[in-house]
Amino acid sequence: MDKLLLSLLLVIVVLLIILFALFFLLVFYRMQEVKKKEAIGKYIEDRQVDWYEYLFGDGLSLVALKPHKNLELEAIDELFFRINYHFSSEEINDKVNAFASLYMSDYYSKKLTSRSRELRINTLNKISLFNLQFMLDPVSSLLEKKKKYSKTELLLIYEIIVKFSRTDFVTHFVAPKVPLGEFDYKKLLMELDEEQINLLAKDFNVLPELLQLTMIEIIGVHHYLDWLPLLHQCLDNPAQEIRIRALKSIAELGVANSLELYESFSHSTIWEERLMTAKIFRFAPTEEALPILERLIKDPNYQVRAQAAKSIKSLKNGHQALYSVITMSTDEFAIDVAEEMFGKEY
Repeated sequence: MDKLLLSLLLVIVVLLIILFALFFLLVFYRMQEVKKKEAIGKYIEDRQVDWYEYLFGDGLSLVALKPHKNLELEAIDELFFRINYHFSSEEINDKVNAFASLYMSDYYSKKLTSRSRELRINTLNKISLFNLQFMLDPVSSLLEKKKKYSKTELLLIYEIIVKFSRTDFVTHFVAPKVPLGEFDYKKLLMELDEEQINLLAKDFNVLPELLQLTMIEIIGVHHYLDWLPLLHQCLDNPAQEIRIRALKSIAELGVANSLELYESFSHSTIWEERLMTAKIFRFAPTEEALPILERLIKDPNYQVRAQAAKSIKSLKNGHQALYSVITMSTDEFAIDVAEEMFGKEY
């Protein structure tokens, strides 16, 4: 019994020693962190005038600001973040790039290969935020390594490649390292300009379906009229969602120059396709649109009927056409939705 108590006491003592050791280690690291932050703050305070003169004026050379130790690099990195938060201009960005490319390439490259995922993500965010174009190659090279990166990291890597490369991004969009969702693709596509989107469109048929859906949506949102032939091509796609999205984007483009092609979808067994057709025909000439919309206003689906009524109202003499439906139709659903729409303002 005494031996058991002695062993238990010994275990408790060892555990207490370990806990005290961890506590003092934590305190030590905390003190080091505080000391580091104070040193960074002091550097920024001491050199703030010099940096403002360099970034906002013409009186100070790069050599005069050359960092001599890692702590100064940390301070400059923090200073860039503060400057970027409060000021943003092409001239400042160029000066930040000039300095960072000369003195901070190794600094950021080492952080990109850190074991700490948080540090890697923070570095990628800063490369994008500071527009450090010279870091494109080190960032791209991360994808060539066997190391597994989180989805957050990969999205940031792709975002940087999109930002600084006119063509390299296509390969990564076609075959991403991890499955991407529609929201992920939308975030990346919003970074592209029209020239890059046109480049991506050339490979449309080999893109992942979610990316195709997102691109189709972007066409309508940004009113890329040059992409109308691609939308027409999508109308023959066996995937139902692609056809619906294509019809939706055509409606958002506000064009109705292939009425025979669109009219066929007014007979679709899929109500969403009939709904989008009703939206498209609000832009067609009255004499061509009215027969289609008068049929769709009798549709079994309420949303299709409501859209058809709304589209009729937007046509030339639309109020008169709605009144004719109210007074002459024998379809109770059509009459109800026409009456509902007749007095609304849009």
